Amino acid sequence: MEKVIVKNVEFGNGIPKICAPIVGRTDEEVMAQAKNIFDEAKKAEALYIDSNKKLHVIEFRADYYDKVCDSRSLCNVLKQLRELFKDRILLFTYRSEEEGGELRHDRAENMLDDIYDSVISSGLVDMIDIELMSGNYRVVRNATKAHDHGITVIMSNHDFDKTPRDDELIMRFRNMEILGADILKIACMPKNEFDVRRLMELTEKLTKNGLRENNLTHPVVTMSMGKLGEISRVTGAKTGSAMTFVCVGQASAPGQIELSEMFRRL
Repeated sequence: MEKVIVKNVEFGNGIPKICAPIVGRTDEEVMAQAKNIFDEAKKAEALYIDSNKKLHVIEFRADYYDKVCDSRSLCNVLKQLRELFKDRILLFTYRSEEEGGELRHDRAENMLDDIYDSVISSGLVDMIDIELMSGNYRVVRNATKAHDHGITVIMSNHDFDKTPRDDELIMRFRNMEILGADILKIACMPKNEFDVRRLMELTEKLTKNGLRENNLTHPVVTMSMGKLGEISRVTGAKTGSAMTFVCVGQASAPGQIELSEMFRRL
């Protein structure tokens, strides 16, 4: 597996990195949530000072942000987040409606390339999320520009209807690598416990002995969503999933576990 290192944090080394989203709508809400996450992370980490448990990544979910179409406001709030989280990885995500994002930004959907341009050029983020299904031209264009600016690309796919067959999941992972992903992320909605186990077993197969066999070389992130899939979020050390998402207060996806609970269960 190729190493993916961001701010001295190595993804795919067997220890799942923890990410917390910020989902505020206004500048005030964003920064209030950010400060709460900062404080809660310090408290939780103090209890596990001799372990590898740490909140590594802060995700700014820009689809929640009211002024996402205003590049000046967007970069200003990113600058504030960068100053607060100097020593942590800052991930920028605009989640589409089709993949579980907020439903209020028709204008932003049409301006998404401009939004990515502003964020990537700002130099304020370490990672950017690009959805696999947003169109090959858009994906390659934005992944290439991100790499040109030294930004790591998480390529993602979220299926809220089902957990696709294993061969379909592997094909999506392959497409992500072809289109320029550094980290490959898929989240699926399980219909039963079998779906959860199947996704976990596939992840373990891919990360432990199947990456080369399946022509994959990059770290893989998977999760089953909802209450049924909760166990998939705390078993990354076993399955090899390189990242897990928590909440501090408001969740950004179904099934997210509170940060302090994640620390206890990892």
